Amino acid sequence: MAFNIIDKLAQLEGISKLPEISPNTQDVPDEKSNTTNRLVQAVIPSILAGFYKYTRDEEHAAEIPVKNGTADWIDTLFGPEKNNLMKRISIYSGASTTEAGEKMREVSTNIVNIINKEINNGDGKTIKNYFTSERNNILHHLPAAIEIGNVLNDTTLDDRTNKMTGPVSGLMHGIEKTFASTDTEKNKDNTSKF
Repeated sequence: MAFNIIDKLAQLEGISKLPEISPNTQDVPDEKSNTTNRLVQAVIPSILAGFYKYTRDEEHAAEIPVKNGTADWIDTLFGPEKNNLMKRISIYSGASTTEAGEKMREVSTNIVNIINKEINNGDGKTIKNYFTSERNNILHHLPAAIEIGNVLNDTTLDDRTNKMTGPVSGLMHGIEKTFASTDTEKNKDNTSKF
């Protein structure tokens, strides 16, 4: 199941590799990138962050393969905040809100297709664990100007420390991933006693 969904999505957009953002500037190092590349840079990690947040519930994660081709994922992932996200992506990229919305729908469809292909017959837990493992990769590509944490009501997604790299940061991200993916029967039993 080891695959890099960001690389696969970038290749579908005709880009060999989506650049990571700089932890210092919170943006792509090359400020002279064109509108199309900035649109893709904003949309891919933003939509993936929406799927990450949505898959924190295994029942929601299990819906991804079932709703293939039938769901309006932008509405499902972002609800009333979808227009706000389109506007933020439009401002960041220089594209119109219509172009941003179209690209968001296209990328969400591509994500679902990739998940269905790469995680064949995946259940909710498998899909949830996959997105948990990709969280830091998503954040390392997400421009801060999008403020996805505000859109998804999860300020940890905009925290600069999530985008740092290095040995200590890697250790902390590993610990964070372990806590983000724990959903054991013991925890369920303990919470039911209170």
